[in-house]
Amino acid sequence: MPEHDPEQELGPKISSALQDHAGHTGLQKSGLAREARRRVHRRRQAWSAAAGAVLVVAAVGGVWGVVGGESPVASQGDSASSEGAAAPRKTPDAVAPNAEGVECPPAHPIQQATSLQPTVGLDLSTPVTELRACRYSLTGAGLLGQQSFNAADAQQVVDAIKVLPERNPDLPVFKCAPQTAKPSEAIVLRFGTATGVREIWVVYDGCTDAGFFTGTHTYGLYSAPLKLFMKGEVRPTNGTYLRALGDW
Repeated sequence: MPEHDPEQELGPKISSALQDHAGHTGLQKSGLAREARRRVHRRRQAWSAAAGAVLVVAAVGGVWGVVGGESPVASQGDSASSEGAAAPRKTPDAVAPNAEGVECPPAHPIQQATSLQPTVGLDLSTPVTELRACRYSLTGAGLLGQQSFNAADAQQVVDAIKVLPERNPDLPVFKCAPQTAKPSEAIVLRFGTATGVREIWVVYDGCTDAGFFTGTHTYGLYSAPLKLFMKGEVRPTNGTYLRALGDW
């Protein structure tokens, strides 16, 4: 019977172990390689998706270009939203521009009026944005002159009229023939307001009545408001009640 040699038994075990180790190492290397390839693939997918998103934004006209910079032209939607955000909020007291305009018409209803009460009279509590003073001949000559005033001056005229009584007791009461009763001229104050042009008619000639007429109220004729707008072409050369008033 041959003698038992431990080295002969150990040799195959070592060989088998080495083979197992080599195989395990190969598997590990193979697994690491696959993991590396998988990560590289995921990075490529991420970069592709990001690049695609940038191109889509550029295609629809967004505010970012292909390289991620700011585009000088915004999309139509962005412009609309910007305008909407910048639009001022309307308030009940806001005064909108007057679309009609306060220019003096060459012919005016005051020239044919039988009653000196404007149908579009100004409520003196209404904010005003501008004033055009229009001086008319009531005997056929038409517009004699006009003068423009800004919002501050217009409001000053309104404020000076609203505190007046209905009649100036210092003015005389005339007795005159019907043919001389009608004024030869008068002034129309045309104010710009949020609801359109509103007027005050100013009568200072004739011999029946004098004052500021709003259509719903009469204010006596006093010199303080007259001095604010009787300027330039609007300043009369004469007037029955102006002569009696003295300091206009």
